[in-house]
Order: sequence, then structure tokens, then C-alpha cells
Amino acid sequence: METTPTSLSTAARSLAGKKVLFGVTKSNWGGAQVYVAMMAKGVRDAGAEAVVMAGAASGRAHDSSGRLFEVLAESSIPTIPLSIERDLGISSEWRAFKELLAVIRKENPDVLHLNSSKMGFLGALAGRVAGTKRIICTIHGWPHKEQRPLLWKIMAWFGSWGTIFLCHTIIVVSEVDMRDAPTLFFRDSLKLVYNGISDFSRKSREDARAAFIARSPDLATFPHWLLMNAELHPNKGVSTAIRSLAELMPRHKDIALVVCGEGEDRENLVELARELNVSSHVFLLGFVSNAREYLEAADIYLLPSRKEGLPIALLEAGLASLPVIASKVGGIPEVITDDENGLYMPRSNTHILAQAIRYLLNNPEQAAHFGSNLRERVLKDFSEEDMVRNTIAEY
Repeated sequence: METTPTSLSTAARSLAGKKVLFGVTKSNWGGAQVYVAMMAKGVRDAGAEAVVMAGAASGRAHDSSGRLFEVLAESSIPTIPLSIERDLGISSEWRAFKELLAVIRKENPDVLHLNSSKMGFLGALAGRVAGTKRIICTIHGWPHKEQRPLLWKIMAWFGSWGTIFLCHTIIVVSEVDMRDAPTLFFRDSLKLVYNGISDFSRKSREDARAAFIARSPDLATFPHWLLMNAELHPNKGVSTAIRSLAELMPRHKDIALVVCGEGEDRENLVELARELNVSSHVFLLGFVSNAREYLEAADIYLLPSRKEGLPIALLEAGLASLPVIASKVGGIPEVITDDENGLYMPRSNTHILAQAIRYLLNNPEQAAHFGSNLRERVLKDFSEEDMVRNTIAEY
């Protein structure tokens, strides 16, 4: 159920002179933020005015230091820092709604393009009240698919249904999100547009490793590196990777787990590594600017997520020709074919992840074959140009 491709020239004519206001809950640098940055640039290049509003990466009100804001400033795209918070609360939701309503009324966009669950619902409600003519929301994985208590999942389901009800179009990034959408009579508003990516420059393996070793000198003692570019959040499964590392330790003491990213789960992950006696093998490097440029440092890329949409991090690893082990969740099976261009693992299954890591380390030629096949798949089926063109067609 993909959108019908539209030429870039047609898209440019349809957007000329218009304003598109993008919204995302946080300004840190994750998949949703990468998507917003790509779309804002694409919309600008198609002749429209693009503006991006986002909550602070730090959680402090109106903090404009998030990486998303930095990337957009480099492209001269205006940004609006918000005080919206990720956590739920009646008073904070009301404040966030009023703030969003004020911004939308002031900017008066022709198109309001929202991202992430909280921004999706509150932004769509504010957009309706403000009378915005076209409200779009891209879903980067439904929140009710998270491993949470039942009551939370029920509330998330109804919140997502409300977002669908309030928006004119919902863009989903995978077939599984199309199937699992909480529509109830509004399925016609759903459109599938796969995430896409353009090829990018990467540092050599030697330079990439040297840069990481400069941050954590002890990395130099490990010949084999498992890499994750991920927010330190339970959804990303970093704890599963740490437990797998502990299982591998008796026979593979030459492995390091390198994680580029920051987040709320850092203290828990540090404590877990300590409890499992693998602290010396776990390197939480924190936020790394342009982390994808350092992908060549890895022997294996891990994506042991508990919940995903269609992760841009997977597409980046693919373009770097890395062998990938990923959870069979969200849209990942729409990119990876098991034992052809990567390996699956069941969600949170420590033992199978450890087995897969061991297999790839012991079979480097097969690992290289997986990486080469994945690159071909990403180049063929997941282009940034197609993503931007097909999304603009919904404006």
C-alpha cells in the first residue's frame, strides 16, 4: 500500500511558496530526528519553507543544544525549542498542548508534519484547534508494541487511535506497522512510505578505531568489536547485548561491546555490566557526533531491539556493509532476510544472540557476504530520494 511515486519537479511545484512545520518530541539524535532532518531538507529543496519544533534533548525548557538543532542550523533551517517532556503527566500535557497551540498559530503552516507518539497526539490536537489544513504524522513504531504493563499499553493504544483520528494522513514506515495500526474505521488514512537513506562518507577502519580509542584507550586491547549506535533506552536492547557478552566471555575474552549514544538507562546498564563482571568489555561512549561515520570500526553491528519501526540505524549499517544481527521486530524483517543478508534473533533472547555473534566471528567470509548483500538491498529498495518524494506526495 505504498504511495504512488511523484516526480521531484511535480513535488517542487506543489510545495512552492508553502510552509511545512515539523514537530518531534525530543531534539536528541535518534532515528526519528534523522528522519525529520532529512525531510526538512527535502521539503526546503522542493521549494517550501521548512521549520522544525522539538523538545529539548536535556529535558530543560527551551534548550536548543540538541544535535537535531545543530544539524538543522548547518542547513539554515529555522528551529523552535519547546519545553515538551517525554514523560506523561496531566499538568505537563496541558502545558505542552498550550505551547504547541501557540507555536502552530504563530507559524500558521500549510502542512503540519508530526513525529513520535506524544508529539503526534498533542500536536495533532493543537493543529485541529488552530485550523491547520493538512496534518501528517509519521509513526516510527507504535508505542503499544513496547514491552510495558498492560494498562500502559491500553492507554498507548487509545492515544495512537486518537492520533489517527485527528490527523489527515498517517505515514507508517513498515508493513507490520500498517497491519498493527489501531485504526477502527480510519484505515484509509494510512500510507506506507519506507524510510530511506543516501550513501555517506565513512572513516577508514583504522581511523574510526583510533577515534574511539582516543575516547576510551582500553579499547585498544580488544581485536573484535561489537557496535551499536543507539539511545540508552530499554527499547534498544543494550542490556540484552551485555548479557550476551557475559555468555561469550568464557571462550571469547577478546570482544568489546561499543555503544555510541546516551540516555536514561545508563546507570542501569553500568550496574548490569558490573554484576555480570563484564565492565571492562563494555564501552558506553556517550553521544558521538556523526556516529555513522565510524561504522567501519565494527566487526559486527548489533540491533537487539525490543521495539522498532524501520530503523535508520539498520540502513546505515547496511550501507557500511556490516554483518548485522537484529531482533525480529517491527520492520526489520522487511530489510533483512535471515541467513541471506543478516541474522535474526528473537526479542530479548540472550543465548541466540551470543550464538549468532560466535558464528559470525568464526565465519568471517560469511559475515562479509551478509554485509555485502545488505548494502545491495539498502541501495536498491531504501533510497532517501524515494522517501522524500513519496512523503511530499501526501502533503
